[in-house]
Amino acid sequence: MIPLMSVEQFLSRVPAGAILPIGEEGQPDAARIETALRQATGVIVAHLPWLLDEAGEIGRPVNPQFSDALEAVCADLALDRLTDAVTGSENVRNKYKESLALLEKINREYQGGLEGPGCQESEVVISGQEGIPDGRFFKKGTVF
Repeated sequence: MIPLMSVEQFLSRVPAGAILPIGEEGQPDAARIETALRQATGVIVAHLPWLLDEAGEIGRPVNPQFSDALEAVCADLALDRLTDAVTGSENVRNKYKESLALLEKINREYQGGLEGPGCQESEVVISGQEGIPDGRFFKKGTVF
C-alpha cells in the first residue's frame, strides 16, 4: 500500500527534538520511516475502509474535508511506531490515542453520524428524478 504521505512530508511535520532512527549516513533512516508510514496508512484504512479505491489503494486525491486531518493522523501514528517505550514520550502516546479517536469521529461523520444495525441507506431525491445514493446511513423511522 502506498503511504498517505512521503518521508519528506513526515520529516517536515516531526516536532523538534523527536528521536528518530538514524541510517548509516547519519540522516533519519528513510526505509524505516517509510515502513512506519505504510503501517500508519494501514491503521487509517482499517478504520476508514471507504478511502480505498478499486485497486486497493487510497483514492487520490483524498477528500479535501479530511485530507489535512488524515495527514496529521498518519504522522502521529508513524511517529508512535518509530519510538519505543524509552525514547517515546507520554505526549506521543496521547497523540496516538487522540488520532484513533479522530479516525472514529471522521468515520461517524462520513456515514452521517450513525452506523450499525437498524440503519438504512439514504438517497438524495430531486423533485421528479430518481434518487442518487448518498452513502450515509440514518436510523429507520416513521415519516409523518
